[in-house]
Amino acid sequence: MSIFKANFSLLNKFLMNFTPCFTKKQMAVFVLVIYALFKDYKRNSLEAMAKSSNIDYQKLQYFMSDSKWDMQVIKQKRLEIIQKQRTTASTKEGLIGIDDTGCPKPYAKKTQGAKWQYCGSLKREEICNVAVASAFVSQTKHFPIDIVPYLPAGEFKNGKGSPEFKDKIQIAIELFNNATESLGASGITFDTWYASTRFLEHIHSKEKAFFSEIKSNRNIFMYHPTKKTHCMVKPGELVTLIKKHYWHKIKYVKHKTKGGNEVSYKTCSFEAKLKDCNVPIKFVVVFSQWNEDDDKKFHILITNQLKATPATAVKNYLLRWGIGYCFKELKDTFYFDHYQVRHIDKIERYWNICLIAWTLTYWIKQNAYLSKILEAKPVTFNEFKQAINSLLEFSATSELSKNKILANEYFKIKSARTAKKLAA
Repeated sequence: MSIFKANFSLLNKFLMNFTPCFTKKQMAVFVLVIYALFKDYKRNSLEAMAKSSNIDYQKLQYFMSDSKWDMQVIKQKRLEIIQKQRTTASTKEGLIGIDDTGCPKPYAKKTQGAKWQYCGSLKREEICNVAVASAFVSQTKHFPIDIVPYLPAGEFKNGKGSPEFKDKIQIAIELFNNATESLGASGITFDTWYASTRFLEHIHSKEKAFFSEIKSNRNIFMYHPTKKTHCMVKPGELVTLIKKHYWHKIKYVKHKTKGGNEVSYKTCSFEAKLKDCNVPIKFVVVFSQWNEDDDKKFHILITNQLKATPATAVKNYLLRWGIGYCFKELKDTFYFDHYQVRHIDKIERYWNICLIAWTLTYWIKQNAYLSKILEAKPVTFNEFKQAINSLLEFSATSELSKNKILANEYFKIKSARTAKKLAA
């Protein structure tokens, strides 16, 4: 059923926070756009959203593409809502997570930024748009902070030499700076791709902690027990050396997963340096896979917190999975990758509208607002979305039942006799 004249006070209470960001006419469309994202579609599109919420298609297209509203003001307002309540706000034990995600667009020949490049969601190269994002991640919470589109060098006249071009590391640095300023987080976690010298040295210069992992081709400058001197060692050789010469230093650490299970990992830690990196680093070698889907037999974690225990390094690094949960929820629940606009500014608008729908669901979930309304208790993001959609449809049905003129306009039943029978 279409959402027709729905008026759900709980949702409106949240959405009215954005009133200063829009004109009165824009606000009316904005509310319906958010409502429309709670509907189910085989594949989302502006046309499908217009039909589901009874918005005039031209008005919706204009709102998403050409109407004037400030993206940064809306981003700031969304974070203000999250940080305003203890149930949703960031906490001291959490970190900033940085990662990127791809939106596959195999047939998009004219979409800006959609080029043949690595797509994280597919774990292979594909024609896709890529976004670099920051998120707050902890054992109990995760929420997106910001998301910025990445434009490959080929989109610029002078390639990488263009002043407008920003590589992923530069975007990550800016996201990190903004997130630490707005949230005041003590540290950051990210995967191997972002563990570049440039990023590590920038984080360390800001006196923030980092927890990451290095690739298998990185050189570690350390004391070699066989050569009896300091030299460069590859991660694979390091694992062999530890097993042969430092087996007595291997310790087991226990880690509690998000699901509440306890896992034990074999680890060995030591201080050393990475090649061409001036940051003192503690290395924690983990001699196991994270899970059955992990294709690595060992992991070498790094942190600039030299006093951190192996258990702390493992726990904080694995918090980075929280940003993956954000991506999955945005895509599986709110059609984050289902857009049909070509210009990157329009794509970014759509992404931020999806972030608002996600945040609304998070706000309802964390505050248990549906516990006194529904008998069944939703758990997953998709279950919350379905519950909210049901309430919107109930509101729409109730509104139609009260107003015969609206009902006739909506259902377009020509026969008065049929309409009378159905209403009986």
